[in-house]
Amino acid sequence: MKILDATLGCWLCWILGYLHYLRNPENTAAPVNMPKRILVIRPGGMGDMILLIPMLRHIAQSFPSARMDIICEERNIDVLRLAGFRENAFAYDAGMLRVLRLLRSGQYDIALDTEQFHNFSAIIAFLSRAPVRIGFKINPQRNLLYTHLVNYDLAGYEGAQFSRLLEPAGCTAISSKLEGSISITGTDIPMQAQEKLAGLTKTGRFITIYSGSTSIYKQWDSGKFTSLIRALTSGSGCSVVLVGGHNDAEQANEILKATGNINDRIISLAGQLTLPETAEVIRRSSLFVSGDSGLAHLATAVGTSTVVIFGPTDPEKWGHRDSQHRIARKSLACSPCFIFGYHKLCRSIDCMAGISMEEVLAMCNDLLQSQAKGTIIK
Repeated sequence: MKILDATLGCWLCWILGYLHYLRNPENTAAPVNMPKRILVIRPGGMGDMILLIPMLRHIAQSFPSARMDIICEERNIDVLRLAGFRENAFAYDAGMLRVLRLLRSGQYDIALDTEQFHNFSAIIAFLSRAPVRIGFKINPQRNLLYTHLVNYDLAGYEGAQFSRLLEPAGCTAISSKLEGSISITGTDIPMQAQEKLAGLTKTGRFITIYSGSTSIYKQWDSGKFTSLIRALTSGSGCSVVLVGGHNDAEQANEILKATGNINDRIISLAGQLTLPETAEVIRRSSLFVSGDSGLAHLATAVGTSTVVIFGPTDPEKWGHRDSQHRIARKSLACSPCFIFGYHKLCRSIDCMAGISMEEVLAMCNDLLQSQAKGTIIK
């Protein structure tokens, strides 16, 4: 998909942009009044979609009479369901013809393209025929397809960058705070998982850990996760729940086996829960630990303290560091090296390999002790 975007998408942007320029050389835009229909375009993974939720809420509050449609990937429909925007969502990878019909009949007043760099989202914004089309001024191939361009800060927190897209629509002082932006109500956990959790909670608090990753560059060593779990269950008195998708189940089971399931205080629910059910388990836990991932953002959104292990990605852009959140990172000259979905080729991945179990354990214990003292209420 990235190859198609860089080739076909690039040429389509140039062609459509210059055809539009010939018809409208001044690229004049209609004034932004009270819109009746708003289109939001968000390709990409779970993390981006979760960071977008504060902006979506601001749109709903600022324009209560407007209909908002969200074009996204099918894997993020559950994220929008959690946030209360399921009825607004249309998955382009589940039926592009449906999306094209939506664009043709939408009669949108504003199109917001939240994609940072790639081309196809700009084409979707252009095809919406919205008189106001807002996008980031970072990829010159796309610029002629927008009526309003917003500067993008490469070092700035990503949630704040999304919020800046609303400034041409007259929205200012927009909060990008993620903590507590998802409120889980009416989510039931399967009976089998309920029974497993009930056994853990009798011993006290539990910690949720996601040991997987969608990228080998962001994967922390499984052996270190195993050692961390042993130390947490023996030292803090907490139990541990392993979570993740179907692709993470094998690794989680291997870690479970390697720990010896100390005193029956470790369970794996990886591959057994839906995203809303996973969010509910994370919400109930005292602490969440993982590499930089969509689930880490989800933990923040539901109000759970986190320890997140960063390697190639920039913690200033994607992380949360305050009294409730800790970041484990090895400061190297070559890190961060991840930008717009691309990594530099790396054999040793020292930025992840150099982070010790002891560093992560100390951060976990610090947060757990703060909770015990009442400094952090969970």
